[in-house]
Amino acid sequence: MIQFFQKHRFLCHATLCIDIGGLEKFMMHVDTAAVAPTAYRKLNLGCGFDLREGFVNVDLNDFHSPDIVADISDLRDFPSGYYEEVVAQDVLEHMTREVSKVAFTEWARLLSPTGVLKVRIPSLIGLLTLIQTRSWDVEWHNHVVHLTFGTQAYNGDFHLTGFTPPILLDWAASAGVMLVSASLVDEWLYDLEFALMRSATDSEYLHQLYFEVLGRPADTEGLQSHLRALQDGASRDSVRETFVNSSEAKVSA
Repeated sequence: MIQFFQKHRFLCHATLCIDIGGLEKFMMHVDTAAVAPTAYRKLNLGCGFDLREGFVNVDLNDFHSPDIVADISDLRDFPSGYYEEVVAQDVLEHMTREVSKVAFTEWARLLSPTGVLKVRIPSLIGLLTLIQTRSWDVEWHNHVVHLTFGTQAYNGDFHLTGFTPPILLDWAASAGVMLVSASLVDEWLYDLEFALMRSATDSEYLHQLYFEVLGRPADTEGLQSHLRALQDGASRDSVRETFVNSSEAKVSA
C-alpha cells in the first residue's frame, strides 16, 4: 500500500520514498514499456547534496532533498537492464564490506546493454602511499586519516571499507561487468567505469591490463604507447606479455 506523508511530501512504498516533485521521473522509469526521456534513464545514487540535472537523484537521507529516498543497496523497485548511466560517487566506502559488494552487484543489474556504471571510491593503496610520503608530519597524517575514515560529521558519514584493484576486479566479474576505464584523482581516489561484459575495445583492454597486472590505473603516456602498438598490428597476447614481464609487475607481484 502506498502511503502519503504530507509533512515530508513523500510517497512511500516498499523500499523507497518518492518526493512528489520527483514523482514524474519515478513513474516514467518504473514502466519499462514507456519511452522515457534519456534524463530519466540516468541515476545518481547516494547523491547527497550533489543533485544533478538530467538524473534521477537517489539518497537514503531525506534532508538531502533527492528525487527518491531509498536504500541504494536494495533497488528492487528499479527495472533491470534499463539505465544508460548509473553514477555512484563517494558512496561504497560508507557501507560495510558485505553490503558494498551487494550494492555494486545491484547497480550492475540496472545497466542497459550500452549502459555505464561510474564509481568513485578511495584507493586503499593510494592512501597508504600518501601517508608514507611524510613519515613524521602529524598534520599530514591526520589529513590522510580523515580521508581514509571520513569526516564522521553524522551517521552515515563514516568510511567502513577500502578498495584495491584485485577486490574491484573480483566484484566486477561476479556482477557480470568489466572495467572499461580507470583513473586516479588526487593520488587517492579511483574514478572507474564499468559496462556489461562484451568484447573490449583496445583502450578498454589496456585499462584492464593496467589494473589487473600492474595494480593501478593507466598513465597517459604508457596507455598511448601501448595503444599505438596494438593499432600497428601487435597482438593483445604480446602486449599482455610485455605487461607481465615488466619490472613494475615483478615488483608488485
